[in-house]
Amino acid sequence: MIVSTAVGDVAVVAGPVRAKWQSLIRRGMLYSECEGVEYWDLPAGSVLPVRANDGTEEAVLVLSGAIALHDGQSPPTPAGPGHLLLLPHGTEGELRPHGGPCTLVVVRALPGPLARRLPPRLPELPAAER
Repeated sequence: MIVSTAVGDVAVVAGPVRAKWQSLIRRGMLYSECEGVEYWDLPAGSVLPVRANDGTEEAVLVLSGAIALHDGQSPPTPAGPGHLLLLPHGTEGELRPHGGPCTLVVVRALPGPLARRLPPRLPELPAAER
């Protein structure tokens, strides 16, 4: 993986308002099941889409504030500080701050069935350490 060396956040449009985003890690290996790790600072009124066809699963760790998943079919699923919201492949909806701004870390990864099809990655040790 490649770790970002960018300093500071990037302002992005998250629904109708601007939010702060920073890429912490991006996939940089040929056989990596992790697509990326992102930091989000979302103001009230912002929206992060969750698309079923993105081909990834997401783990959303709430650092501060609260977030809710709105899927249009069931009541919103809230998550508060310290909670981890798991969004399996095929989930469709929107993540919205719940009751004020929130800060998140989002990990995107390949779904299990795809990750299991990747060749095994074995650590390589220098000959002197074997």
